[in-house]
Amino acid sequence: MKVRVHPVSKHMQVKRMTLIAMLAALGTVLRVFKIIPIPNVQPVTDLIMIATLVLGVGFGISLAMMIMILSNLLLGFGIWTVPQILAYVVCVLTVAGLAKVTPLKRHFTLQLILATFLGFEYGFFVSLGMSIYGGWAAFLAYWLSGLLFDLYHALGNLGCYFILYKPLTVAFKHYLQEG
Repeated sequence: MKVRVHPVSKHMQVKRMTLIAMLAALGTVLRVFKIIPIPNVQPVTDLIMIATLVLGVGFGISLAMMIMILSNLLLGFGIWTVPQILAYVVCVLTVAGLAKVTPLKRHFTLQLILATFLGFEYGFFVSLGMSIYGGWAAFLAYWLSGLLFDLYHALGNLGCYFILYKPLTVAFKHYLQEG
């Protein structure tokens, strides 16, 4: 039995895949070619957070996975790749969960706080993922040695959110209206 897809839904699928591809390419470029020469300062987390808030959890997870896979094609795959992907999935789920139980979407200050927190959450879950390879001692060593980088990530998220919030939110809402 062949299932027929309505042309409008097929059009929307192509439109959605195109948007994910374009944003994944943008996120990859922003992750690989650092705008600010400070480790872990890149607007990828903010891009994923804003996409999740406006376009939903499925879009956010797809975007996060694509960015990590594409950027690691250029930066190199290793034992850190799976924990990086899983850490971003946790970040997306945190954003989506908090958006459901708090007025996160309506309060820019709450979004800034969350964007900052995500820098630490991402680092924690990447470190936690590394415990698979070396146990709890590896987790603790990896996490403690990375706290400064997590701080850079968090502060970078805070700074970049001011820049990205308005243009991305407007663009994503326009995308949804054209549906």
